[in-house]
Amino acid sequence: MVVQPLRDHDSMEIIVSNGNASAFLIPNKTTLTVGNETSIHALDNCQINTGGNAYVQCRTHCVISAGSDCTIDAGDFSRIQTGPDSKVIVGPGSVVSAGDNSEIRFTWWFGNKLEVTVCRIGKNGILPNTPYKIIDGRINVVN
Repeated sequence: MVVQPLRDHDSMEIIVSNGNASAFLIPNKTTLTVGNETSIHALDNCQINTGGNAYVQCRTHCVISAGSDCTIDAGDFSRIQTGPDSKVIVGPGSVVSAGDNSEIRFTWWFGNKLEVTVCRIGKNGILPNTPYKIIDGRINVVN
């Protein structure tokens, strides 16, 4: 079997049956659907769907849907939805919705300084399964 490299305008979709306890490194513009206990490292403009106990790292413009007890590290302008007991860190322009007892770390620029604002789902009026975005250093609900 010959594997052709993807060009920038190409995209690829991967669905893994019984994809538990697996590790993936995926290129730009890839859609990946896998099971639990996965480790995923993605480049830009990817769509990732994973079960619980997963680790996902993506550079920018990614859409990630994950189960409970996940760790997500996504870059700028990403959209994240994850289950309870998860940890999420995102870059500027990102939107995050997380389940109960999750922690979200929003990074954003204040002049030349990169700031981090941390919120915990279920604390200080932050509701579960509600999309949030950082705007001018404040956590805002996204409609």
